Amino acid sequence: MWGTEKEMQDTQRDRMSNAIRAWIINLENYPGWKEWKRKQIGHTLHFDDPFPSGKHEVGFRFSDEVEKQHAIVLQYLGLQEAISLLKECEFYFRRYPFHGLPVTRHNHITNVCEMYFGRFYQFKERLKNYFKAVKAFAPEHRIEIGAFIRTFEKVFDQELRARNGVHHRRRFEDIAIDRVFLTESFSSSDDDRGGKRQRLSAYRKLASEWAQSVRRRGTMMDEFLEAIAGATLTNCSFLSAELSANPHLSIGRAQ
Repeated sequence: MWGTEKEMQDTQRDRMSNAIRAWIINLENYPGWKEWKRKQIGHTLHFDDPFPSGKHEVGFRFSDEVEKQHAIVLQYLGLQEAISLLKECEFYFRRYPFHGLPVTRHNHITNVCEMYFGRFYQFKERLKNYFKAVKAFAPEHRIEIGAFIRTFEKVFDQELRARNGVHHRRRFEDIAIDRVFLTESFSSSDDDRGGKRQRLSAYRKLASEWAQSVRRRGTMMDEFLEAIAGATLTNCSFLSAELSANPHLSIGRAQ
């Protein structure tokens, strides 16, 4: 549920989201921006129209200063998205939607594991681009970028190694997934009720363990984003100024 500002203290992520929201609202006053957005929506809805109404510029160019601000905002939202996508993996682990199709349970859970590991690499690469954007806006920043990235790599070393192994060598292997494979192989008959219970039990236990892992690691990812948000607000004056000028935008945080 959503609380009020009086009921709880906002996190740095809340403050960052509020600052970005205020910045986006103020961006509506930038010359030409609203008109370009309107045309962009129309272009997206009718991109396959054989008789287009006119040429549409794909990109919009702000001033150099606003371009740097825009890059920080977009890159930060990309980090938020990466964490959200990682957390969604929990529900992929919890669901097996391929009954009657040629996708086995062990292949399904292996696929989800590989997608899950990729999310950590995705976040790390986006993190590098984010800090590049911060450096471009605030070259005198005091963020220990190298140390921060190394800490991230250390904390999530297992997941990053697994992702690199899948990308460069072979599919992810895990003894518990091998067990699911064996129970599927040894009890493939629909008449084998005992075998069916065994393979379902093995799969559900494994899926539950992975889902719990996603929740734990997702919470740790939030802690990294919390540190990023705090450092950004300290070093990027345009966001801290937006926050000070628009305190009414605070919406609290989810519980």
